[in-house]
Amino acid sequence: MPIEIPAAVRTALALVDADGLDKLTVRRLATELGVKAPALYWHFSSKRALLDHLADTLVAPVLDDLPPLDTPWLPWLEQAGTALHTALLDHRDGARIALGADLRTARSLGEFAERAVDVLHRAGFPLADATRCAGVYVHFILGRAVEDQTWPDDLEATLESIPFPLMAAGLRERQAAGSTVEHDFGYALGILLAGLAATLKGAMTH
Repeated sequence: MPIEIPAAVRTALALVDADGLDKLTVRRLATELGVKAPALYWHFSSKRALLDHLADTLVAPVLDDLPPLDTPWLPWLEQAGTALHTALLDHRDGARIALGADLRTARSLGEFAERAVDVLHRAGFPLADATRCAGVYVHFILGRAVEDQTWPDDLEATLESIPFPLMAAGLRERQAAGSTVEHDFGYALGILLAGLAATLKGAMTH
């Protein structure tokens, strides 16, 4: 039977949501689709190639709702970064899927980065620096999402085993204050954006 890539990707994503990324293989996907593995390797030469298609599927909806490029640059980066973080957390191991993606295949993630470069360049960063800043921004979101998706469900049991009293006490304070993954991400993203703003201000005063 012919293999339709979008259908294969949807099936792969369902397998990840059900059993996790580590149990996804091209061979298992082939079995689920009722085809022989060599036929599937024709479309996905490796697991990484398959993950790139999955990453593309995860990020594509984010692009449809990004703010206009003429939005002030800091609110744009805040809204876009929050949207990408949310999209990655919407699927089990979504952040790990996107981490290390080849932007030639995971084109939606590449387009997200491209728009960030555009926004930063419009804000006043030289193009070379805009690409550096966009790289820091995107990699921060991906890395933070990976961390958030590996955060233990039983936080109290984890805190009991942490041998660092200040960190444990601080985490308990955050928990008592009702801090959520979203709040913590927004706080951390704000620090990153403040750093970008200070970098741009410094560059403009020299």
